[in-house]
Amino acid sequence: MNKIIRTALAALSKYDVDLKNQYEAKRRKERRFNPYYKKFGCNQMERIIRFPDREILTRCFSRDGKIAPLMIFFHGGGFVTGDFDSYNNVCAHLAQRTGYKVISVDYRLAPEYRFPSGVEDCYAVTQEILRHSEDWYQAKAEDIILIGDSAGATLAFMTSIIARDRAGVMPKRQILIYPSALGDYRGYGEMKKWAYSEKTPFQSVFENGTDYLLTVKKLNDYMELYASGEEDYRHPYFAPLNNTDFSGMPETLLVTMEFDPLRDEGRALGKCLKDGGCDIKTVMIRNGIHGMFSLPPTTPLTAQIYRHIQNFLPTEKDEMTDGFEPKKQLEET
Repeated sequence: MNKIIRTALAALSKYDVDLKNQYEAKRRKERRFNPYYKKFGCNQMERIIRFPDREILTRCFSRDGKIAPLMIFFHGGGFVTGDFDSYNNVCAHLAQRTGYKVISVDYRLAPEYRFPSGVEDCYAVTQEILRHSEDWYQAKAEDIILIGDSAGATLAFMTSIIARDRAGVMPKRQILIYPSALGDYRGYGEMKKWAYSEKTPFQSVFENGTDYLLTVKKLNDYMELYASGEEDYRHPYFAPLNNTDFSGMPETLLVTMEFDPLRDEGRALGKCLKDGGCDIKTVMIRNGIHGMFSLPPTTPLTAQIYRHIQNFLPTEKDEMTDGFEPKKQLEET
């Protein structure tokens, strides 16, 4: 990584927001700095999916409004920040560059709604979409891909695990972009609240946990806001590596970042999936840091993530998606 960039990131990382007391302010800041630009030209359609005890809003982004396969997208933000509206641009970019319809899910956030509220929202919405995809979106269930970044990647993984465990409708593919995977890590031993401490088993936490924006302090704050109690940290639906059975999972693309404290636990998850018989491709973006998927897709390292996504898509869709290069009128984005 360029020395100037590394120095700038280290300086920015020293400003650690007190998330436990200022998470609402961080949400407002993210919405303010991530406004949706209609120049991206995506068609939008909102649908409220109703359940006996709650309603969940979804927003569908479509490049041209025509019939296309679906991606169900879960946003990042540590289960606490990074909300539905602040990810509009990410979903629009994803729809533009893949040709897929991208359905964003407004799952409930902690600490107002702690674990397992967000997980259950993502699973419930996915099951409804998989069951009604042809009626609602003229798309086949077998073509639907789950995708998320950071906490959203964790939720995508959990959605698949729960579908398997509850004999629900299974997605065929999933894309996990730098997921948070570590809970009460097997073999870790007794812990107080969370595994990001001096006893953390993964070296990337020590290498990258202070100077690359996502710090160990932030990781611990997010998890303390997310968990309902001590028992949650060991629950199989709280963190991917809390599971012992990784069989029967969808075909998976797992992306990690070189300078991400979550890098090694993501790679460990990839190994668990491979050992469980999953058809998985794991890639690491050199010089990448956590959160890069939120940047414009013309950013060089972010463009690499999009290329890996494109390569993961079924080959029969290549003609429909116009390859992976932005159209001329989108170059400004």
